[in-house]
Formats: sequence, structure tokens, C-alpha cells
Amino acid sequence: MNATAMHRIVELCLRLDNHASRLYLSLARNAGTQELRGFWQDIAAKNEQHLLYWDRLLNWADKGMLNNLFDDPRKTLDELTGLEEKVYDLADSCTQVRRKKKAFTMAFKLEFYLLHPVFETLSQYVATFNGDAGSDFSYERFVNRLFDALQQNELGTLELELVGEVIHRLWKENRRMAFLSNYDELTGIFNRRGLFNAITHLAHLAQRNENTVGVLMIDIDHFKAINDNFGHQFGDDMLRRVAGSIREGIRASDVLGRYGGEEFLIFLPRVAPVSLGEVGEKIRRAIETMPDTRASVTVSIGIAHGHVGREVDADVKALIYQADEKLLAAKAAGRNRIEL
Repeated sequence: MNATAMHRIVELCLRLDNHASRLYLSLARNAGTQELRGFWQDIAAKNEQHLLYWDRLLNWADKGMLNNLFDDPRKTLDELTGLEEKVYDLADSCTQVRRKKKAFTMAFKLEFYLLHPVFETLSQYVATFNGDAGSDFSYERFVNRLFDALQQNELGTLELELVGEVIHRLWKENRRMAFLSNYDELTGIFNRRGLFNAITHLAHLAQRNENTVGVLMIDIDHFKAINDNFGHQFGDDMLRRVAGSIREGIRASDVLGRYGGEEFLIFLPRVAPVSLGEVGEKIRRAIETMPDTRASVTVSIGIAHGHVGREVDADVKALIYQADEKLLAAKAAGRNRIEL
């Protein structure tokens, strides 16, 4: 159900953006000036760039590379289905719109409809794997262009300005909620959910390319004692610093997440097994020698590696289990060490 639901969710997003492009092209055809016609055509072209994202996501969904990103996919499907009906009708109603103020009202109404949280969640997911730096702010620039054009055409009214402000605030809240659903607020790295979403995607790529993958399970030694002796605020600061130190010790292509309270997991989608010990030892030393700490902070690390077969999820879980067993062995052997 989940894979099918995700495919249908992405298909609906694709259709919604197609309706949006149709609306903007209608406004362009009916624009009274060449300048305004060019503006709406440019907005339509920018909107059609989104279609590339949806095609990419559909491809990932077909290959099983897209995890379920929503708590209740059936509810999300129902909401998007109802939304499509509204956007379809709105696009149809714009075929004869000629007045400038009416055109901008329709545009803002469309953008309000398209503020469903699913769009920001999927946008952030795509950006994770495509290095789309700055894509988080593209929607803000998009809405600002509508505002600028509104002012240039001397159409600014209190009502439209309020609508624009509501759209901007809702977008920011959607962006914040999408971030928190996949990232740990304290450390800024993936939370458990975001971590497994990312691992699923990368594990399928590794399986297709027959790459060796690696898993490192990292646990801060005696973390409860650190909290008890120095306070939870100090403990939170240590979690942030340890996460930052780990992040500096891995490649941009590797995935880091907070697996549990003081546990971190690294997934390396392509790695030479002989180098895993070096990676683990580099991280262990970096944390042990962190400057300006009132407490001695060390970590224990368990490491596993292997290939991902046809049962991707099962194979990933098996590797994590192996790494966790190695972590337990490292702790039993005295902590502040790695186990391969």
C-alpha cells in the first residue's frame, strides 16, 4: 500500500502543477500588455520546472527508492484529490480572465491551494539527493515576484497584501514542519525517520551498482553520567558537538543521523571495506580530542559492511544489527574503541 500510495501522491502533485501551468498560460494569453504577457509566461515556465522533480520522484517510486514520507498516506491522498478538483476548476475559470486585478487574485488563490505541506516535504526530499542548494528559498522568491509585479501594476490592495502575507507565513510553517519531520532539532542531522528515508534511497542505488556499503553505530560513552554530573544543557551541547565532529569526518555522500538518545548511525553507500576502520578511528580520535570540554568525552563504534541484495530493507536491517552487535562488543571491551 505504501509504495502505491507514494506513487499516487507524486502523480497528483504532477497533475496539480500541470493545472497550475495551464492557469498561468491562460493569464498570459489574456494579458493586456506585452510586459504582463511575458511575466505570466515566465511564471508558467518556472512552474513547469517543478515537473522535472515529479518525474524524478515517480522514477524513484517505480524502483522502490521512495520510502513512505507521510504518517497517513491515505489521508494525504484524499486531501490532494480534493485539492486537484479545486485547482482544475480554478484553471478552467481563468480562460477568459482579462482584468489585471482579477488575474493576480487568481494567481494568489492558486498559490494558496498549493501550500499543502506535501509539496514542501517532497521538495526537501529531492533536494537531499540532488544538492539543490538554496532550493528552500525558491518559493519565497517566486511569491516575491508576484508581489513586485502587483506593485508595478499599481494593483496593491490591503486584501491582496494580506493574502500574500498569509501565503508567506504558511509556507514558512510548512518548511519548518517538513524539516522537523526528518531532522533532529537539537543536532540538525537526520532524525531516525529521515535517516531511514535516506538510507532506503541510497541502498537501492548501491544494490543496482553492486557497491559495498558500510554502517557505523556510534555511542557516546557514559553519557548518563555526563548529564548527571554537568546537567542536561551541557549534555545537549555535547550531542551537538559530537554530531558536528562526526559530520566533519565523513563524505558529503555519506548519511548521518541520530539513531537514539546518544547513538548515531552513519550509512556509507559506497566504500572499500579496508577503509572503514580508518573512518571509525578518525571519528573516535576527533571526539576524544575535542577542545574546550569540561568532561572527557569518548565514543564506542561498531562497524559492519556488505552488499545489498534483492531484499534491500532486510539487508540494511541486518547490517545495522551487525554494527550494533559490534558496538556492544566495543563497549564490553572497555569503551573508547572501534570494533570491526
